[in-house]
Amino acid sequence: MIQFVKKIVLYYTQDMKLQSKFILSHLILVIAPTILIVSILLTQLSDILLSNTVLSEQNLSKQTADYIENCIAQVNNASTSIIENAYFSEILNSASYDIPFESSDDFVKDTTSFLSSIHSSVDGFVITGIKIYLTESFQSLYDNPIYSSYQVFEPLAKVQGSYWHGIFSSTSKKYLVCPSLYLTPSECENLGELAIIRKMNYVNDMETPAAYVVVYFSKSNIDFILGKDLSISDSSTYLINERNSIVSTSNSSLSGKYILDYKTVQSKLTQNHRFITMTLGGEKVYAGCKEIPNTDWYMVSVIPTNNAIIQIRDIVFQLIGTYMIFLAFACFIALLLSNSIVKRIKSIINQMKLVRKSTPKRLLLKPGHDEIGDLIDTYNYMTDEINNLLKQQVKASTDLRLSEFKALQAQINPHFLYNTLDMINWLSKMGKIDEVCAAVQALSKFYKLTLNRGNITVSVKEELEHVSLYVQLQNMRYQDKIHFIIDVPDELLDYEIPKLVFQPIVENSIQHGIFAKESKEGNIVIMGWLENDIMVFVISDDGVGIPEEKLKSVLTGTLESTCGSNIGISNTHKRLQLFYDIEYGLIYRSTPCVETEVEIRIPAKKFIK
Repeated sequence: MIQFVKKIVLYYTQDMKLQSKFILSHLILVIAPTILIVSILLTQLSDILLSNTVLSEQNLSKQTADYIENCIAQVNNASTSIIENAYFSEILNSASYDIPFESSDDFVKDTTSFLSSIHSSVDGFVITGIKIYLTESFQSLYDNPIYSSYQVFEPLAKVQGSYWHGIFSSTSKKYLVCPSLYLTPSECENLGELAIIRKMNYVNDMETPAAYVVVYFSKSNIDFILGKDLSISDSSTYLINERNSIVSTSNSSLSGKYILDYKTVQSKLTQNHRFITMTLGGEKVYAGCKEIPNTDWYMVSVIPTNNAIIQIRDIVFQLIGTYMIFLAFACFIALLLSNSIVKRIKSIINQMKLVRKSTPKRLLLKPGHDEIGDLIDTYNYMTDEINNLLKQQVKASTDLRLSEFKALQAQINPHFLYNTLDMINWLSKMGKIDEVCAAVQALSKFYKLTLNRGNITVSVKEELEHVSLYVQLQNMRYQDKIHFIIDVPDELLDYEIPKLVFQPIVENSIQHGIFAKESKEGNIVIMGWLENDIMVFVISDDGVGIPEEKLKSVLTGTLESTCGSNIGISNTHKRLQLFYDIEYGLIYRSTPCVETEVEIRIPAKKFIK
């Protein structure tokens, strides 16, 4: 352990980069204590945030319940104002056979005033419709065309088959808050999906119902309010009545998953005004309820504990993320401070590292007048001296390479010249003047292309013309025994190639391949094509071939035959490697008694005269 600590101290004091030392010092002295404090606070903060989140949802749930309570109160007030109306009380205290309603002008005036006040109570937002369903005793009212335009009085027969009418008929209830399940489809579609209904009996006959006052209100409005209740995902809020019917819900699928029956809500959730933990649908949740006054409804709110924890975790991550941004900013400031000190030193180091890959370059920084400035001045002076030495070395190397190339190129086999001159002498003695002229012209052009004003490169077109002249002269000597074919596309003719590349190979094919056959006759083919940025040429002949064990000796010039050595091939191979690189040159492939193939690969470059 002590050795490990010593290694760390040694690394920090001697091996660590200067800029890293500055940054690490800032981290240790400033940021590390802050991280420690924040880590301690975050462990406490999670519990606090969870408690505050649940409390916040509780308060939000209470606000939602209060809003629903206000909606119910508004509907109740409209209902109460109707049943407490003096006109309506007088109606319920009478019977159609006692008062001729249609004959009294005052009665008509009172009725229209009553209906107008009801009509004005319908705002279309909370209260969506009001109906008073009357028994047959009041037929003269709901059949009277004077009042039908208000669409308030309706015959009780219209709703006698409804679920809510059945409840009133089978129980002693006089007040009912109805979910959409209790209403008829016509009521839900045309009036509203929720309603508060009051049963009104005759004043002089308290056991017999005379009318039902129904105030309809919007379920979608309640659904919207419940949907805004909880902010945690996958939470559910729903209203449930004493018959275990879902009155309204924020999410029908989730309310089905987290459903609680009415008695359970009363026994477990009403005992505590806070959210409690319980298991619903195999999942641990926070659950709470609020009783909605003047109804038999409870508003139940359910929050999955996992989602609450995830939300808390997201908040914690946001805090950590914010802190990390400040941490990054602090590191950036530390980096700027350290960079102001080590920038020039680092520039010198980086420039020195580049020497491994390329020539050294001068530093463009202003040197300054301190010790680092003196170091930059010294480095720039050293760079200039090294570059001068490198230029001299490159020039000397290039001169040497060209000298070697030209020396190899100058090694032209003189026997070809002697043999051709002997052939011309023999033709002249035989009196074949035309053949002599043709031979002299071909030989002249051959050597003109060979010398080429001292240039070391020619175009592919010129190189092919040169080798064609060579074959022509050989055929003049050997009675057209050599069948020569060139298959090179026109696009290659303007590319650059070192001169005297094809001729030594073709000469080798003739002397060691074709003339080694009994027939002394054969074919030579030159093909060429482009592969990306590489020119590929293949020279093949159908001579005697080269045994596999002797192929390696061809390029070294050590292969001996009855027709002489292969020094021209070795010469050409070395010239290509000198001119381009060691990876270029000649590749020999041969099948004895079938063919020999020489592949030449050189970089593709346009020829410039």
